[in-house]
Amino acid sequence: MDLKDYYRLLLRNLPIVIVTTLIGTLIAGLYSFLATPVYEAKIQLFVSTPSSALDISALAQGSSFSQQRVKSYAQVINGPETLTPVIQELRLNMTAAELAKSVSASAPLDTVLINVTVSETDPYLAVSIANAIGRQFSLTANTLESTDPTMGGSIKVTMVKSAVLPTAPASPKKGINLILGFILGFGLGTGLSILRQIFDNTVKNEEQLGDVPLLAAIAFDNDAIDNPLVTSAGRYAARTEAFRQLRTNLQFIRGDNPPKVLAITSAMPGEGKTTSAINLAIMFAQAGKDTLLIEADLRRPRVVQYLGGEGLKEVGLTQLLNGELDIEKTKDLEKSMGKSEIENLTVMTTGKIPPNPSELLNSPRFARLVELLREQYEYIIFDCPPLLPVSDAAIISTKTDGTILIVRAGSTRIAQFKGSYDAIASVGSTVLGAVLNMIPLTRDGGDYGYRYGYSYGYKRKYGAYGSYGYGGYSPLKKKRGKAGYAPEGYAPRPETQE
Repeated sequence: MDLKDYYRLLLRNLPIVIVTTLIGTLIAGLYSFLATPVYEAKIQLFVSTPSSALDISALAQGSSFSQQRVKSYAQVINGPETLTPVIQELRLNMTAAELAKSVSASAPLDTVLINVTVSETDPYLAVSIANAIGRQFSLTANTLESTDPTMGGSIKVTMVKSAVLPTAPASPKKGINLILGFILGFGLGTGLSILRQIFDNTVKNEEQLGDVPLLAAIAFDNDAIDNPLVTSAGRYAARTEAFRQLRTNLQFIRGDNPPKVLAITSAMPGEGKTTSAINLAIMFAQAGKDTLLIEADLRRPRVVQYLGGEGLKEVGLTQLLNGELDIEKTKDLEKSMGKSEIENLTVMTTGKIPPNPSELLNSPRFARLVELLREQYEYIIFDCPPLLPVSDAAIISTKTDGTILIVRAGSTRIAQFKGSYDAIASVGSTVLGAVLNMIPLTRDGGDYGYRYGYSYGYKRKYGAYGSYGYGGYSPLKKKRGKAGYAPEGYAPRPETQE
C-alpha cells in the first residue's frame, strides 16, 4: 500500500478514526483534570573536600574523590539515615520508607553536584521536606565518611540552591497528555482500519465480481429509503439513470437475441432485489415495452408493499400453479394479473402464500405458464427469493433467458456471491451479470464508473457501508428490521399458511 491507499483507507474508515481519536483525547483529558496535582520542590547540593584535608599537590585527587562520592550519595540520600531525622524535625506522620517514595536524586556527570527532587501534593510540604533534607544530608555524609566521631569529616556538603515554592504542578501535564491521547487514539483508529481492511471479505467493486459482467452500479440514495421507486426519484436522478443503463445493457447484451424473460435475485435477503426488479420493470415500461412483473417470491412477497394501487389482485401466481385458475384460459390469466399505475406495466402478484412453494415452481404448470406469457409480453421480470436460503430462484432461472444477481456493495460476502452464482450455474442456467447495489457515497477515490455529462458520485472505493442498516430500502415509508427473512428456515409465516 502506498500513501494514497492509506489516505483512502482512512477516509473509508473516518468514523472509526474520529471516534477512537476522540476517546483517546477524552480519556487523557479526564485523567489530566481528575488526577491529583503533584508539586515538585528541588534543591542542589555541592560536595567538596575541606581545604584542611588537602594540600596544593593533592587538589586533583580531592576533586576526583568528590566526584566519585556524589554518585554514591545520590543513591543513599533518600535512605533512613537522612529521612528519619527529617521526619522528626518536621513531625511528619509517615515512615522513612513512605517518604523515600517522594524523594529522588541524581548526580550530573563529571560534576560534584547532587540534584534532589521532592514530590508532594502539598507544595508547602514539598519545600519544607526538600530544605530539611539539604540541611540533614551534610551531617549524614560526614557520619558515613568518618570512622571516628570525635574527628572532623573529610567531606563537606553544602546546599547551594534551596527549594522555592512551586507555582504550578509538575504533573499531570495536561497539554502533553492531551497530545499523547490524541496520537494514541488516532493510532488505534488507524490500526482498526487496517484490520478491518484485512478481514473485509465483502464485494465492493467490479474486480471482485470475477468473470461476471457488471451490468449497472447503483449508488446509495437517502431518498430511496422512503421512496424506493424511480418514479419518485426524478427523470434525471442518478438512480434513475443507473436503471436506464441496466435496461440498455440488457437490450444489447445479446445483439441478435436479447433476453426477454429475466429472473432477479440475490444471495441473501436485504440486498435490494425486489426494488431492483420493480425499477427495471418500470424502465422497460417507460420505454414503451409491454412488460409483466411477476412476484415469484412465494414466501415473503413485497411487490404490493412497494407498488400499492387498487389494480393489483389478491389472486395471482399461486392460484395459477395450484390449479384454482386454469392457465390455459385467457379469462383466468387476466384474473391473476392487474394493471399498475404505470403505463405498459402489468403485475402478477403472489396471491395466497402456499405451504409448498418449491414444488409449485418446479411443476409443469409453471413451465407452461412461462411459455404462454412469453408470447403475450415483450419483457417478463421475475422477482425471486434469495438464492442461498432456498432453491426457488434456481428453479425459476431454468425457465428464463437469464438471471441477474443483485449484490449489495460492502454487505454481500464474496463467498455468498460465488455461492449464488454456483447455485444458478449448477442447474444449467445463465447468469447475465450482476448489479452492484447501494454503493455508499464517500469522499475518497474516483467516480465508480458512469458519467452522463455530470458526475453521479459513484465511488470505486468507499467506507462506512454498515451504516445504512441491514434491511435496505424500506417500503411505504416504514422502518424495516432484518427484512423479514430468516436464512435458516426460509419458510412462509405460520399464520399465512393454508
